[in-house]
Amino acid sequence: MRRSLLPALVLVACGGSSAAPPPVTPTTSSPPAAPGAEEVSFLADDGVTITGSYYAPASATERCAVLVHQLSSTRAEYQPVIERIGGAMHVVAIDMRGHGASTRGADGATITWKMFETADWEKVEGDVGKAMELLAAKGAGDACVLVGSSIGSSAVLRYAGANPDKARALVLLSPGVAYRGVKTPDAARASRAPVLVVHSQENGAADAAGALAGIWRDATPPVAVEVIADPGDAHGMRIVSGDPAILERVVTFIVEPRS
Repeated sequence: MRRSLLPALVLVACGGSSAAPPPVTPTTSSPPAAPGAEEVSFLADDGVTITGSYYAPASATERCAVLVHQLSSTRAEYQPVIERIGGAMHVVAIDMRGHGASTRGADGATITWKMFETADWEKVEGDVGKAMELLAAKGAGDACVLVGSSIGSSAVLRYAGANPDKARALVLLSPGVAYRGVKTPDAARASRAPVLVVHSQENGAADAAGALAGIWRDATPPVAVEVIADPGDAHGMRIVSGDPAILERVVTFIVEPRS
């Protein structure tokens, strides 16, 4: 088993970027859910049905988190994180449009991410907002921790940039600056929430993470950013699920009390 480098956290300096598409992993059509899940669905602005799993807190709280997976995956990838949150907050993990159970279009036709263009991927940002509305209806507060993996990180970052008062904190796993043409640097400049970035040594990953981290470090005032550089070449949640120390840090960051 490889040794975790978590104790040696790396704050990456501003560097180059990569627009390479995120890796494709097999999609689970019927994702398993962690115990206590409630199946939920809502309509996106364009009529696409988005389905996810909602987890209620163990006691009344306004704390909340929205989890968005990577390309060609499902909400099931977050099960290790959800199990460890342990009822500390409202949580919803969605299947991104075109994935898992979120494949019903406005006209009833089946949609798949394989037919998506940049404009389609950009709509996921709006789906994050609808997920926030769902949590608010469950008793959550106006601002949540937003967690995204790969192109899912692009969606939550863009939402945070457009709605800085709605993001309590950001967890970005293998973030990119232009996955599938979805650009994130301007959103990074507009976002003010503290950020945890996790990346590996796969092609372009360090450059993209460094570019985003540099934006936050150079902001006035600087935005709090912590960057974990994993020594392997895994992507997104596979980095987290493959290293217990990184998984623990991600969960701790999500549940950390914030004013």
